[in-house]
Amino acid sequence: MPPCEMMAKTFLPAIRGLVAYELYSTGYSQLKIASILGLSQSAISQILSKPKDTYVKSLVDMGLSVDEITSLTKLITRDIPHDPVRATLTLYSFWLDSLSRGVFCNYHREMYPQLSTCEICLKKIELQDTERAQVLARLERAVKMIEEARYFVNVMPQVAVNIVESVKDAKTIEDIAGIPGRIVVLRDRPKAVSRPEFGGSRHLARVLLTVKKYSHNVNSVINLKFDEVVEEAVRSLGLRYSETEKNIIVGRDMEELVIESISEEFKKAGSLDVVFDRGGYGLEPNTYVFGEDSMKVVEKALKIAKRYIEIKSIRGSPTI
Repeated sequence: MPPCEMMAKTFLPAIRGLVAYELYSTGYSQLKIASILGLSQSAISQILSKPKDTYVKSLVDMGLSVDEITSLTKLITRDIPHDPVRATLTLYSFWLDSLSRGVFCNYHREMYPQLSTCEICLKKIELQDTERAQVLARLERAVKMIEEARYFVNVMPQVAVNIVESVKDAKTIEDIAGIPGRIVVLRDRPKAVSRPEFGGSRHLARVLLTVKKYSHNVNSVINLKFDEVVEEAVRSLGLRYSETEKNIIVGRDMEELVIESISEEFKKAGSLDVVFDRGGYGLEPNTYVFGEDSMKVVEKALKIAKRYIEIKSIRGSPTI
């Protein structure tokens, strides 16, 4: 009677249904959706023949809120066409986080009343590595600071926010903890989709690994949106900043180019608080904020967000 049975029978089919609907609404053909989701075209046709609310109701009955369902669906839909590994990581991290919070307990107990005293999913696995435990604890507090600051949504990019922190002698992305599902806007507030875990971010983890080659005391980074107001906010706060210079080469991976460009700025400057990147084809402009740990990084990010609102107010522009 394990909870993975719920995932296979109810959770996964419902999420697949909603993602199929999202892809279809943005212009994807049934054949393309079938290819993306690893199903047959006839299966997609059958999925789309059912009302969308059917899938939402299944997940609500499991214990999820409509906001959580909408947020997860949009994240997966955004990622799965070009990065199915990231989409799967988001899905599975959300599932595990929901299990650990007891979201599905009542639903599971209704299926199997004999599990009425079960608390297996609620028990945390003890971490043997003290440094890694400290990294996760700081990230938990850093994320909570963000979630409690409603105004932070003003500096969140379309691709959502992630924040990572590494152990001091990080060698691979598995030595860097992040938020697998990222931090998204939920009811006009920032909300983490899942809890921090090691290997929970790929892009920011790679950014941090390259930067640490030139600035060993940098152990954390967060991404914010980039526009002229964010740029002015950073300058007015007296933070050390730079902007990437990219030599665009046809056929060159844009993400790889951005990562190299950011590390080049640290190679030249030695130490920076912020690096601006104007993005490129298929990659949104971002502001990268660095620091010794995730708590310090969030403190900088929240100062930028507050200053952003002040500048917008002076200009008479609306904010959230």
